[in-house]
Amino acid sequence: MYLPPSGSSTSSNTKKVDILNFFGYDQREKIDDRQMSEMYNMSSDSIPAASPRKPREHIVSLNGISAVTAPEYQPGSLDSFTGVAENYFYYKGSSVTNIKLLDGEKSIVDFNGNICIFPDKVYYRYLPDPDTGEIGNELKKMGRQITVTDAKFYSSHNEISGVYTAYIQKSGAEFDDIFKVGDSVIISGCSEDQNNTHVINSKKDYASDSQIVSAVVDEATTSKLSLLLYTKNGSYGLFKNTTDSNSVTIEISIPDISWACVHNNRLFGTGTSGEYIYASKLGDCFNFNSFRGLADDSWYSEIGTAGEFTGIVSYRTAVVAFKSNYIHHIYGDSPQNFSIPKQTCGGAIDGKSIAELGGILYYMGADGFYEYSGGEPEKISSCIKTNYFTCKSGTDGQRYYACAGNSNGTELLVYDPLYSLWHKEDNTEFIDFVRYNKHLYGVTKTDIYKFSGESDEEINWCVVSKKFTLDDFDFKGINTVYLRLDLKSGSKVKIYSAWDNEDFKFCGEIQGNGFMVHKVPVRFKKCDSFRIMLEGTGQAAVHDIEIITYTGGRTNAKHIR
Repeated sequence: MYLPPSGSSTSSNTKKVDILNFFGYDQREKIDDRQMSEMYNMSSDSIPAASPRKPREHIVSLNGISAVTAPEYQPGSLDSFTGVAENYFYYKGSSVTNIKLLDGEKSIVDFNGNICIFPDKVYYRYLPDPDTGEIGNELKKMGRQITVTDAKFYSSHNEISGVYTAYIQKSGAEFDDIFKVGDSVIISGCSEDQNNTHVINSKKDYASDSQIVSAVVDEATTSKLSLLLYTKNGSYGLFKNTTDSNSVTIEISIPDISWACVHNNRLFGTGTSGEYIYASKLGDCFNFNSFRGLADDSWYSEIGTAGEFTGIVSYRTAVVAFKSNYIHHIYGDSPQNFSIPKQTCGGAIDGKSIAELGGILYYMGADGFYEYSGGEPEKISSCIKTNYFTCKSGTDGQRYYACAGNSNGTELLVYDPLYSLWHKEDNTEFIDFVRYNKHLYGVTKTDIYKFSGESDEEINWCVVSKKFTLDDFDFKGINTVYLRLDLKSGSKVKIYSAWDNEDFKFCGEIQGNGFMVHKVPVRFKKCDSFRIMLEGTGQAAVHDIEIITYTGGRTNAKHIR
């Protein structure tokens, strides 16, 4: 079928499609004329026009990166790597090799100058020592311990006078080199069970009213460790006075934490078993066993929902802990008023997908992406039909970046809450993100990139329209495509068209020459539906598209008997 000579657009068999606004990425079967069924390296920067993403600036390369964090905030950009690579910690590009870290995912938080790494339970202090002014250059274990034999255990409590004494004594033990006043310690290995500290690690654990659940250092000297012992009711605990020939371990013990965050000068963590949420002593990320009944005590709570924790974040005035099917809020500012008043269904399946933007939490659940502000989670990804199993996310302060993955690889999806639109960038496998001085940085296993950075990266981009049927059952075909483009010097755009389920055919190419309208003739072919595709290189903005079509005659519908 051949097209008659081009004439007036008012001809009765002429129809046109006008795309004057672009509404982002939509994978659904039937979508709006202004939505794109497929795209690559596009962004919401020029909405309502369509434009490619900004270049990414390459910062540094390093093999085996598995996690990233930001060092202390200073003016300027991030120009070196701080995080974990090949099982070692790096600080500002220098490796710290005294401790090799475990395999697997890390949760890294900065607590008052201490970069704490879980589940390894190690830390790196980057601030000067308050006494010497020196800055350390090695990882240290968050927990500390000493083992003594033939130690003397003694305690007494005069209920009338209130005088209380409890201590462990061992000549030359050098307690003061390991412990300081206020440290909460765990005592184990005693021949008298009454002298051991009873640690709650599971719902199956139980402490009687007289068992010691907390031992806090009151004074430390070379040979004597004075303690305040407490029971689960907050009353003083007592040793069985003895000299113990066993090898007794005294340690600062850190719970097994899978995910951690910092909130109100406490380190909060989720237990690896999924049964507990922990909070450190106020101002002290190394003490989780101080239970003296004071406002600065540490705290823990048993959680009754099924499954392991998948993430934890500080959010407004609360801490929010996620499981794959539940959300738990922890309110309060001290053990006396900490509470978990409710649980909400609809959790996160990947803790690295959780990011706060504009006072709202965004994350990936089992069936898509959600926003959460304290009520019921609201799904924001009805237009995304692909199922993903992993997600690492970050934010530049305006958009939510989600590198979502499944067995087919990864896709970098970007949600702009201002327009409630999704765009798709590329397939770079980002394993972590960090925001530093208002800039977003993405990390692959080998490289760090600054988003919207200064770079000469040449962006290849693409958008694909919906299947246009003109909402009728007549044959139709494309005659001409008009495009209003703003092309930067050196940029170019190729135009393709496709009929029904056929492959795209090349129609023409436009070179960059500023803001103007371009006319692209299209070889006519009758069809029931058609699509157009733009492939570009370089910076550009697609302002408007007008598609001139001719229609006539009914399509070859399949007869059903």
